[in-house]
Amino acid sequence: MPSFDLSDAAILAYAWGLAAAGFLLALWPLSVALRDASVVDFWWGPGMALMAVAAWVLAGSPMGAHALAAAGLVTVWGLRLGAALGARRMREAHEDPRYQELRRAWDPGFWWKSLFVVFALQALLQGLVALGALWTVLTPASPAGGLWLAGVIAAAAGLTVEAAADRQLDRFKTAAGATSGALCRDGLRAYVRFPHYAGEIVFWVGIALIALDAGLWWAPAPAALIAALLIKVSGAPMLEEHLERTRPDYAAWAAETPAFVPRIAALRAAARRAIG
Repeated sequence: MPSFDLSDAAILAYAWGLAAAGFLLALWPLSVALRDASVVDFWWGPGMALMAVAAWVLAGSPMGAHALAAAGLVTVWGLRLGAALGARRMREAHEDPRYQELRRAWDPGFWWKSLFVVFALQALLQGLVALGALWTVLTPASPAGGLWLAGVIAAAAGLTVEAAADRQLDRFKTAAGATSGALCRDGLRAYVRFPHYAGEIVFWVGIALIALDAGLWWAPAPAALIAALLIKVSGAPMLEEHLERTRPDYAAWAAETPAFVPRIAALRAAARRAIG
């Protein structure tokens, strides 16, 4: 198992602190001024990218295959996600419905409570989810094995699915004739209801496999954390609650479309259509 000393701990703490500063010192005051807590989402991906790059720079040693894959993939994933969410927020120009619900639940005084229940909490979770990738960046170079290759493929596939799902949703929202009550059921959403969350989970499973190949036995823990958050806490449950209230045809769609894992029969049918 890779060794870990105080200098590595200092690097992790510094990288984590840099990212947390973006939440607490920049975005929280901005959210208060705009009355829009959803600006917190802009920094979820770019903050992890910053941590990965900072850990690599501070380590000051040549990067092996594991460190290069972890840092590179997390950076690309984080910057893409930040750009996608930022562009969507600029187009929609209103607070995300999930945070509107939180605002109603935590008022009065949501403006200061949000520092803890939204921004500080996300800073904590961000570091925990990224921990496996950051530690991998600090591990000494070692030969890449089969888990490394499987991890790179899985992470790239998850990133591709997440990006495609975001593009499809954005095109649907901006299409002529799309109304506020419309429900996107095309593209990847013809097979699963939450392809963007499924892609993110697969991405972090890929990062966990890379970290496992580097010798980090606990690497599945961060992937399990993000999966639990997206499946059970702040991802799908909050979005589903909003869709149930605002989309009359959501119940029918949910009854016939899985949440995260497509049905084999649906995939076979899609393959036959593509071939023939």
